Amino acid sequence: MKAKIVHYRKICFVLLCLFSINGYAQKLALKTNLVQWATISPNLGAEFVLGSHLSLDLSASFNVWLPGSSLDLKHVLVQPELKYWFGRPMARHYVGATAFYADYDVLLKHKYYYGDAVAAGLTYGYAIVINKHWNFEASVGIGALRYRQYKYAETDSRPLYLNDRGWMFAPVKLGISFVYILR
Repeated sequence: MKAKIVHYRKICFVLLCLFSINGYAQKLALKTNLVQWATISPNLGAEFVLGSHLSLDLSASFNVWLPGSSLDLKHVLVQPELKYWFGRPMARHYVGATAFYADYDVLLKHKYYYGDAVAAGLTYGYAIVINKHWNFEASVGIGALRYRQYKYAETDSRPLYLNDRGWMFAPVKLGISFVYILR
């Protein structure tokens, strides 16, 4: 019982910290990543300013089909990122910490890869201010990725159990995004 009370106190403390953030001029931005659109993956992100140098970016994308291609890519991806801006938020250079969860089904070179992956890593980005409401942002990140998947030939049926899992050092973010800043 005592452990539950301590756990609830930690949750209440985190919620109190999140909801006691001071307001800033730029509070919210909506964005879309053109690199993901190149694979016909609709995506949307929202970035919240947390302080004079911090922001939180929450992005998601999916793809349920890729017509007329030798690459069959189906996925759902969710990616939060905490950014530290060297100037004001949503302008110029930043470094960040990101993580993502992806569920995927890929056919590549006559092999199926069906599974999930989690990753965490560091990012660098630069935002170019176009005007009061529009930005253009480029970002790249690298980190550790853990995957679990069924891996099998296109002509075979899917195995009964996961047959491939592991860790790798990999790119965890690549983005060229249009950003719309709400006031």
